[in-house]
Amino acid sequence: MNICFRENGFREILLNSINHKSYEGNNPIQISIYNDKIYVWNDAIFPKELTNKNLFKKHYSKPYNPLIAQTFFKAGFIESWGRGFEKIKNECELYDIPLPNIDINNDGIMIKCTPSKKYMEVLNQMNGNKNNFTDDFTDNFTDDFTDKFTNVENKILELVRNEPTISQSKLARSIGVSKKTITVNMNNLQKKQVLKRVGNNKSGYWEIKE
Repeated sequence: MNICFRENGFREILLNSINHKSYEGNNPIQISIYNDKIYVWNDAIFPKELTNKNLFKKHYSKPYNPLIAQTFFKAGFIESWGRGFEKIKNECELYDIPLPNIDINNDGIMIKCTPSKKYMEVLNQMNGNKNNFTDDFTDNFTDDFTDKFTNVENKILELVRNEPTISQSKLARSIGVSKKTITVNMNNLQKKQVLKRVGNNKSGYWEIKE
């Protein structure tokens, strides 16, 4: 099964993040994991000559932290210089995964990894939503509300909007997931301050904060 991002390719992203990180700023490498994407932000310094156009081609390597890079090289984690993103591209092509979107700017580097269509089809079925994705899935799937909530969270909000007194057991049956999954996702929605419980468990209801 194609997973969200193969471990070999993701390892290269992490190695690059460590080797090129600007440690003077004391900002940690930040990783955000969602059902349909993974973000990696790094306060990194890349050579100005490297752009999105030539990053995935063979290029010279100029790590911002040469001592750290040498340590990884001697430990066998880096096979040769300047091939990290080329290996990421090969992994993506091998498993039919879109190339990561890389935004290089003065604030650092944001890398967005998106999954294969096959992965999302399987995940979608597991979450109880069996709609097929169109060919422009990778461009449209993460727009607006799907960038903010998971598939299960969106289903919960839709059902709660129609029936504020709905129980977690009924939500689980309607969506086709376990009650534990519903509990976890509803807790996440409450943490995001989108969903609020009004009243007690027996006679209360759910309120959505639009």
